[in-house]
Order: sequence, then C-alpha cells, then structure tokens
Amino acid sequence: MANSAAGNRSAGSRQAVVQRYVDILTDAGLKAVFGDQRNKDVLVDMLNVILPPHRKVTDITYETTEIPGFTLFNKSVRFDLRCRGEDGRQFIVELQCYHQANFFRRCVLYASKAYDMGSQRGDGQAYEIPPVYFIGLLDKDMQDVQRFSPEDSIISEYTFREKTTMKVPDETIFTIFVELNRFRKRLEECETQLDKWCFSLTHINTLDKLPEELRTEAFERLFQACEIARFEPEVKLKYEKEMITERDYYNMLNTAKADGLAAGLAEGEAKGREEGKAEGEAKEKIRIAKVLKEQGVATSIIATASGLSEAQIAEL
Repeated sequence: MANSAAGNRSAGSRQAVVQRYVDILTDAGLKAVFGDQRNKDVLVDMLNVILPPHRKVTDITYETTEIPGFTLFNKSVRFDLRCRGEDGRQFIVELQCYHQANFFRRCVLYASKAYDMGSQRGDGQAYEIPPVYFIGLLDKDMQDVQRFSPEDSIISEYTFREKTTMKVPDETIFTIFVELNRFRKRLEECETQLDKWCFSLTHINTLDKLPEELRTEAFERLFQACEIARFEPEVKLKYEKEMITERDYYNMLNTAKADGLAAGLAEGEAKGREEGKAEGEAKEKIRIAKVLKEQGVATSIIATASGLSEAQIAEL
C-alpha cells in the first residue's frame, strides 16, 4: 500500500529514498515511461481509459514533440508526448505539476498548432484535417477555468459544441484534463479502470510491488515499464539526470516563494493587511524571478513560474 507521503506531489518536497518505480508525475518519469516506444502498449492503455468511449485507439506512432514557429515572429512549441493513431488522429500528452497563468489558453494554443500541422499534409484544400486530442495530466486545480463538471469529477473535456443542443458538429480540437489532485480514493475503493489508473499514476512511486488488486495484464505492463532497474542504461542515466535537474528547479522555486512571501508579508503588515497582501504577492513574483534569473534559468521558464512577463524579467 502507498505510504502517507503519497499525497504530497510536489517534486521539491519528495524525500530522497530508494524507489523501485519511477514517479510518473514528473517530466522525467513521464518521458522515461510513456516516451519509450517499447512501452507504447502501456500508453495506448492509458489513452483508452481517458478518451471518450467512441474514440479508442489500437495502435500509435510516435511523432516529433516540437513544432517550429510558422514565421520568424512565432515561437516554436514543445510537447511532453505526441503520437498519432492508426486513423491519423493526433494525441498530445502534457504534464502540469504547478499553477501557471493562462494555462488553458496555452493548451488550446498547443492543440491548435498541432491541428494546423494536419492541414499542411497536402489535402488539396479539402480540409481533411485529422482531429487533435490534447490530454493534460494535472497535479493542480485549473484555477483559470470555471468548472462546469461535478466536484468529484476527475476528467473534464472541452471542444466546439452547439450551445443549445450540445452536439459536436465535427471532430476538430479536444482538450481533456485529468485532475489527479482531485483523486482521493484508497486502493480498495477503486472499482473502475479509471480509478485504478489514477491510483497507479499518483502512488506508483511509493509502492514496492504490484498490489494484488491491480494484477491484470495492463497494470503488470505498467509496473514493469516503471521499474527503474529494468531501464536500459542510457534511459536510466537520462532519467536520473533529468530528475536531479527537476528537483533542483522545484527546490529553487519553493525557496524563492517562501523567501518572497515572508518578505512581502512582513512589509505588508505595516501598511495594512489588504494592501500588504497585494504588495507581498507582487514582491513575491519579483523575488522568485530574481532568484531563478541568478541561477541561469531560461526566461520563458521564469515567466511561467513567477507570472511576470518576459519584458518585466528583462528589466530586473
């Protein structure tokens, strides 16, 4: 069974213990497991649990994870994972472990870029464009999106629908979010495949063996794919290096947040609670940006972490 630390999903606060299985809810872990073409059957299993019942896949082909900007003034986008089904549909898997301003808009932008790539395949202006399914695995609530699904819902889906009938005129772009932080069930309470997948994704790094409740072919393959000792030497080395970088990043981010918040609140108390709170939050953003900038972190990452614009960061 998972230990009490299973609920703490912050990479910066994970204890340095010997693990049998990777933490999938890290960039390094996600790519090491699902980005390995030898584990594509495991990725197919996960996709089929998340996708709508009428959109299951039987096979996938891995695609490049980077789409260049279409002009000199457009930025390229990079996905965590991108693959294509046997019928041409694109599937993008993106992991998000911390809050980010305008996250929903970024997801729509990424999906739109992939959809536009489908129109460049020479369809003779017939607009035979394969649909794109953007799947976000979230470890935090989507703060910038008003929720319309029930509070206990794990999966939410957004696409183009007619407002009154709620019918989908055609398959174009779908954004599907799996909010894993909302999953609270114990293993013995997991009844559906979705429950069991959510439990595995959130707890596998705390387990030392495959639980009997999950002993099916799909989860046996998942646990095998996540077992660090089974990694090829180059995969293991890459995973360990990326985990060190990821832990360092989260530690710097958490330290910067703590220092910035403390400084902001201390000054804010002298000017009044409400005014101090607003000023403290602003100072926190600046403090985070300064600490990360001193560490040589890329400006785009600093902007994501702090909420400041790249122009504001350049002025620091």
